[in-house]
Amino acid sequence: MTKVQPPSPPYVGPAAHTSAGSNQPIRRIVIHSTVSPCKAGGARATAAYFRSRGSGGSAHYVVDPSEAVQVVWDNTIAWHAPPNAGSIGVELCDEPAGPNGGKASVSRWADAEHAAMLDRAAELVAQLCLAYDVPIRKVGPKQLLAGAHGICGHVDVSQAWHESDHWDPGHFPWQRFIALVKEKAAALEAAPPATRKPARKKPAAKKPAQHPAPVHRPKQEQAAIDATEAVIHNAKSPRRKRRFRNALAWLTGRKH
Repeated sequence: MTKVQPPSPPYVGPAAHTSAGSNQPIRRIVIHSTVSPCKAGGARATAAYFRSRGSGGSAHYVVDPSEAVQVVWDNTIAWHAPPNAGSIGVELCDEPAGPNGGKASVSRWADAEHAAMLDRAAELVAQLCLAYDVPIRKVGPKQLLAGAHGICGHVDVSQAWHESDHWDPGHFPWQRFIALVKEKAAALEAAPPATRKPARKKPAAKKPAQHPAPVHRPKQEQAAIDATEAVIHNAKSPRRKRRFRNALAWLTGRKH
């Protein structure tokens, strides 16, 4: 399984309720229903609820048809499906109960809003699984109790440890969802890294300074140049210095 970076949707936390301690290592991704309509804006509305003291719970991510948001950092233990340590809570904006108090039909996941949200959630969960080495598989209560890692619903955690009585996400298209997560994960693993540092180029070796080749002059000419330089060095009059500099320029320049 190729490591990828964890998802980084807009952060709209912090949630009012979290627990102390580290959430690592992450063993399971828990799918929830918010018990609110599946519509754009639902994720931020649920996040606002989690920020309030009266919420009584929290989750790491909330997803609606148009976006996903983060309310609790991955390393923090959220209050979503006890026992919470080592798990990531993903809330989907969905009403799992039907009009007569029973469970809503799984067919609701076929409408445009639910389908868009399911696709968005699959992308998020694929990133989480790849980032934290969570197997992309559905695990039930018995598997959870046996220590299996994977993806489950809140209902599976409730039935495994009996620390809550929640049964969300209700009738859920698990087979379709796991297939979508695998598809998204394969695409992420096949994609080149989003940010790859370019190879550092070695600085070019500095070329040695180019000095003009020494000019070989006849001994008499070189003697005249040396004598003129000595006069310039010892001359006290600026006019005399200037006159001999001109003579030196003529002497050294006529052979170039």
